[in-house]
Amino acid sequence: MVDKIKVKNLSCFYNGKEVLKSLNINVVKNEILTIIGPSNSGKTSFLRTLNRMNDNNVNYSRSGEVFIDDKNIFKMNQEVLRTRVGMLFAMPIPLPMSIYENIAYAPKRIGLLSKKSEIDAVVEKALKDASLWDEVKDRLDHSAIKLSGGQQQRLCIARILAIEPEVILFDEPCSGLDPISTSKVEEAMIRLKQKYTIILVTNNVKQASRVGDRTAFFLMGELVELSETAKMFVAAQDKRTEDYITGRFG
Repeated sequence: MVDKIKVKNLSCFYNGKEVLKSLNINVVKNEILTIIGPSNSGKTSFLRTLNRMNDNNVNYSRSGEVFIDDKNIFKMNQEVLRTRVGMLFAMPIPLPMSIYENIAYAPKRIGLLSKKSEIDAVVEKALKDASLWDEVKDRLDHSAIKLSGGQQQRLCIARILAIEPEVILFDEPCSGLDPISTSKVEEAMIRLKQKYTIILVTNNVKQASRVGDRTAFFLMGELVELSETAKMFVAAQDKRTEDYITGRFG
């Protein structure tokens, strides 16, 4: 197994309060690493650090190092980093334009594509990879705002895929979705790991058990346990992990 991401002694602070404490964790290429834990455990702060979303927050600071393919992300150009590390949020945020233009927007803006035939191919592939093509292929010129919530979330996945990142961060992507839409998003994630490295933060432990290759349990800003998902859910090594998984706290 090859490590895609290496995190060394990462600590994160808001207004001087430490919310992530000396985190050391590696993420393997082409795996789905699920991160579980109660609220205020540092899960989202970790994700937002991986694509430097917090850099412009004057109340935020950090220490430690994060490497992607042995390159320090804190020394990279932010725009370059974000073409390599895409992020999907809990609430889908489609752009107020057509389905087609939602997907084509980023590749055109950063100059990846110019010919319409190339853009058409990227739009189709991204929508297929996000398990949305069959549902929207006959109405690509329709407003993305009119899609259902589950379709909007898969559209946002497709929008990320259009720029072909290497890592995709999912922050509670199914929290507002019904079970059928959740299933489709999970199916897309499992298929996408063949090409991408995925980190999924979820408060749904059953979802972690369904899609995670490995699972990390965060508690109060600390990494309590990290192991293969199947092992953790059968025989957690730390009682706090077992209590969280079985619903006895958190």
